[in-house]
Amino acid sequence: MSRRRYKRKFSNYLLQPLLQVKLGLYAIVLALIFCLVMVWLFYANFYRFYDLVLELTDLREEVTSILDAYINEMVVWTLVATGIYFFVTVAMSIFYTHRLIGPTYAFRRHIQELSKGNYKSRVLLRKADAFAEVAEDLNQLATQLETNSQRRGNGD
Repeated sequence: MSRRRYKRKFSNYLLQPLLQVKLGLYAIVLALIFCLVMVWLFYANFYRFYDLVLELTDLREEVTSILDAYINEMVVWTLVATGIYFFVTVAMSIFYTHRLIGPTYAFRRHIQELSKGNYKSRVLLRKADAFAEVAEDLNQLATQLETNSQRRGNGD
């Protein structure tokens, strides 16, 4: 019998949308600030070069049209690259924050089960999830609580 692989819906990746978007926006904002600084440095230095070339040439109009076309092309490619970067960063931040936030749901369910006295409860995480060590510690705690509960039940 073949097992069908469970396919996740996109909405399942947004466990805590506000928190996940906030974490993703930090990365995006920092990267965009870096990009803006780099664009400003490029712009300032390029226009100094632009003015120097225009001073040294006799073909001012031809050179101006060539440089303006180059600048327009660079602006278009910069905007395209920024747009692609934005969407890739959003997708990656949703994916990775899901791996960080997902285990917290398993931890909360496990703690609720332990508080109800269900010491057989265990935390099961996916292979790529974060906090595997915490899950192991919680499972050891559940084992210890189960052992202590059995001892008390046996009158030890």
